[in-house]
Amino acid sequence: MIVLHDLSKRYGTTVAVDGFSLEVPRGECVFLVGGSGCGKTTTLKMVNRLVEPTSGRVLLGGEDTQTLEPHLLRRRIGYGFQQVGLFPHLSVAGNVGVTPDLLGWDAARIRERVDQLLELVELDPAEYRLRLPHELSGGQQQRVGLARALAAEPEVLLLDEPFGALDPLTRDLLQQRFSEIRARLDLTVLFVSHDMAEALLLADRIVVMDQGAIVQVGTPRELLTSPADDRVARLIASPRRQSEAVERILEAGP
Repeated sequence: MIVLHDLSKRYGTTVAVDGFSLEVPRGECVFLVGGSGCGKTTTLKMVNRLVEPTSGRVLLGGEDTQTLEPHLLRRRIGYGFQQVGLFPHLSVAGNVGVTPDLLGWDAARIRERVDQLLELVELDPAEYRLRLPHELSGGQQQRVGLARALAAEPEVLLLDEPFGALDPLTRDLLQQRFSEIRARLDLTVLFVSHDMAEALLLADRIVVMDQGAIVQVGTPRELLTSPADDRVARLIASPRRQSEAVERILEAGP
């Protein structure tokens, strides 16, 4: 579904992404992880041409994205990010229905799609469709953002730390809902995260990046059992320590 071939991005003498190649089959969820500035968000944005690559190719369903108008390409790809970016003057229904409206869907179809998606993210349409963004909690805004990313029935979803600013309970709930939604809709997902525990729990495969290049690609189990080097080992050390600490507390008893 998504093929990134020898993708690079340079800003003058600064190399943000260097020779990145990856294939993401239909229905797979791949996480990009690594330290700040490692190139994961730049890589994600090159898929929908929010950032233009310096060299290399991106194929979407076998089609070179450079042959497509950027705004038309973006309407085919769902995109969600941490700050949500809801339009403050539009209702929840207006925000979710923005892309279908741009695509020329009729009003009845848009309304039906909006209500379907609000139910999918567990927001009652009768209660929430006319609310404005400032009337929503942070978690509710994130759910609306996810619904908006799915509104035009995309096969591909790009997510850039969409749950990063949420409290732990809300984050856990949305992670569970994301897994259910992704499975139900058979989405192909590229997901940027700084949270290794989130990647281990949600990903089919994880790409570890450092200085714009790939360090290791593998399943969560492969990274846990066979980290490629110390950089990968350090990334997985924190969730492993946390898990072990919880186990020790349980074993200690009252």
